[in-house]
Amino acid sequence: MKKTKSRLFCLDIPDPTPNMAMLANLNSIAMKTFPSVEVQNKFGSVANIVKGGEVVAVTQYGTPTLMILPYKLATEALREYNARRLVQFMEAMPAADAEAPELTLEEINMLVHELRP
Repeated sequence: MKKTKSRLFCLDIPDPTPNMAMLANLNSIAMKTFPSVEVQNKFGSVANIVKGGEVVAVTQYGTPTLMILPYKLATEALREYNARRLVQFMEAMPAADAEAPELTLEEINMLVHELRP
């Protein structure tokens, strides 16, 4: 398995607005549904359906358990999900104290080095 580095803050998030309608209405998208056994036995055919741009729902014992999305749609959905989580995190942060003294670069460096082992 190939390891990739992750970035903590991705500030180059493109405007997701054009794709949001599709992502927001994922439940209303017409999709093919297959039982998990059929997906296992005919994975190549299912992969071709997804590569063609369709979303596939997979069921186990008649209950939908997962969806297989085209790569581009899945990466857009993950980017939007992560952007929303970042916004929620930032909104939950306490507001900065407006009366806090401003630190010089030298003072910041001193604080950083004090905390290092």
